[in-house]
Amino acid sequence: GGANFSQGAIVTLDSSSGEILAMTGGVSYADSQFNRVTQALRQPGSTFKVFAYAAAIEQGIPPGTPFSCEPLTWRGQSYSGCERTSGSATMYQGLAQSENSIALRVAQEVGIDRVVQMARKLGIKSELNPVPGLVLGQSEVTPLELTGAYAVLANGGIYNPPHAIRRVLDSSDCQNPNDFSTCRVIYDYQQDSGGNRQVINPDVAYTMTELLRGVIQGGTGSGAALGLDEAGKTGTTNDGVDLWFVGYVPSRAIVSGVWLGNDDNTPTYGSSAQAAQIWKNYMGQAVR
Repeated sequence: GGANFSQGAIVTLDSSSGEILAMTGGVSYADSQFNRVTQALRQPGSTFKVFAYAAAIEQGIPPGTPFSCEPLTWRGQSYSGCERTSGSATMYQGLAQSENSIALRVAQEVGIDRVVQMARKLGIKSELNPVPGLVLGQSEVTPLELTGAYAVLANGGIYNPPHAIRRVLDSSDCQNPNDFSTCRVIYDYQQDSGGNRQVINPDVAYTMTELLRGVIQGGTGSGAALGLDEAGKTGTTNDGVDLWFVGYVPSRAIVSGVWLGNDDNTPTYGSSAQAAQIWKNYMGQAVR
């Protein structure tokens, strides 16, 4: 209650293959045919921090390394210090508590370009502006892109483009018209997709999964807890214009992204805990 969101989107992928298992692009297809999963460009907020942390881990920075909680200035922009932690925080604590200053310092350590490169490797195709605010989720992405990127972390670093079509056959060109397996193949995901690529080291993916488990076990995503060793991340943009939770259950190879907001970018004044709650209720049924 109290949150003013009129729209939402949910997408579920098989993280082992990239297949889209379920997709809801809005509240009512009758009212709006706009598919927010594939078409809505939205600021991802803190869900984007995973790319900075993954870039740091790939560079060999140990996740237990402490970073200062003090306010910082980067490229002329001033950012306040930690909100839920004092003194310093490790990457584990910084991500679990979604501390902006820790994510920024981690990104400073590796450089913005490496954060962009990591997002690209994990399948983010939308335009990314290489400025400090990128780390905090200023550049817009689609829910499908973002969920697809988390699927790579769930899948030991192996990328598969999210897709809805396995194969296309030519029904007018079959050796036996009653047997589809004899028809000419126009398109086959396995052959044509460029999927199944190891884009980051498995160790980087597993370490990120550990970090993202901490978000749910004792952090900002506690509302998503299912007790299935799930991993994920909350995201909120200014005034709750966007509310996010993207998470996965590694043992079930299933990943879902939830976005809540308004098409006209008006604030919801809500909390990412609401997205986490929806994720939990939905995923609890999906993995039963």
